[in-house]
Amino acid sequence: MKFFFSLVMVVVFWRVNSWAGYEGVSYKIHEQYLSPRALGMGNAFVAVANDYTALYYNPAGLAFREDKEMNLSFGIGATTAFQTFANDISQASSTQGTETEKQNAIFSAIQKQYGKTFGGRFVAPNGVLVGQGWGIGFIPMDVSLELSPNQPVAVNATVYMDTTFSFGWADTFKDIETAKVAWGVTGKFVNRGFFSKAIDAIELAADSNFVKTSDLKEGYFFDADIGFLYKPHIADDDSLISYLRLARPTFGAVIRNVIDANSVGTFKLFNKEASSDSKPEKLTRVIDIGSRWEYPSLWIFGGRGTLDIKNILHPAFNLRKGLHIGFEFDWTMYSWWKGNYRVGLNQGYLTAGLSAMFTWFNLDLVTYGEDVGTYSSPKENRLYMAQFNMNF
Repeated sequence: MKFFFSLVMVVVFWRVNSWAGYEGVSYKIHEQYLSPRALGMGNAFVAVANDYTALYYNPAGLAFREDKEMNLSFGIGATTAFQTFANDISQASSTQGTETEKQNAIFSAIQKQYGKTFGGRFVAPNGVLVGQGWGIGFIPMDVSLELSPNQPVAVNATVYMDTTFSFGWADTFKDIETAKVAWGVTGKFVNRGFFSKAIDAIELAADSNFVKTSDLKEGYFFDADIGFLYKPHIADDDSLISYLRLARPTFGAVIRNVIDANSVGTFKLFNKEASSDSKPEKLTRVIDIGSRWEYPSLWIFGGRGTLDIKNILHPAFNLRKGLHIGFEFDWTMYSWWKGNYRVGLNQGYLTAGLSAMFTWFNLDLVTYGEDVGTYSSPKENRLYMAQFNMNF
């Protein structure tokens, strides 16, 4: 525990001294995988990792599983006015008249939205299977899109299209008597299509599609995440610290994308004309650390509180972006009818979510804010997401 808190303070002070070097730079951090459950509790999940998403959030959690779980799901999320803005641009590009009149219509549609950000995310039907000490998952397509109208008359567009295959393995350290300690590794293959460009009104007048597959940079990566979980045994004696055993504290750490290398080739899954010399944005090496604290069950309710510092080592990291806090409240009517309520703080913005499971069917809903501004001027982009699941 002392080591954990010392590491937090060292990292925070180190990063505080480096903030000035990134003044005025956009610092949105793209995360390869997002769970609605984790997002509802501020995306503070490193020390929880007790469901199938452990494969992606902290593979050490697989070591503490006692049974198998299969999840089949798909998800979709967007800002409230995302479709409206896209429709405005499409209608403007269809304006009857001269090319100049069409461009002026697009100018007007963009100017009305200056200073706003529109985001969307779509996760195609995917599957995860986990058991005691292992897990395997396949996500055929995870698409993230961000549009920001800016001066002069243009739209900054950023797109990620990831196909991911993951395999995890985990175990515990058997010779430690004073704690339960687990480690885990998730190896992953990621094929990424990437696009980041300012699109001006003249281009949109010719084609209202913000992103064309021919513009995507594409490449594939082999990488790995390494995770740890630490559950201390707290003695039941008369000391003040002994009362912490009631909260069953757990501490976790994950090093993501250990290799941190550029893509090694391209399969041209999205862009048939993609060049092997045109590299997509790489998977950035980061460190996440976190803690989890259970609170007593009351009637049909139970739950936990969490505190994480995430994306340490990322060039866009600062304390506001890195701090994640969450609370989850479980309720159970029967083994086949149960759910959760969640609230949290993600990148300085409130989150809220709920889950409801009835037999094999599970619905996850969440609203969360992410920071898409600069270091000097944080700006919220609020998204609403739904994920539809079948759990076996």
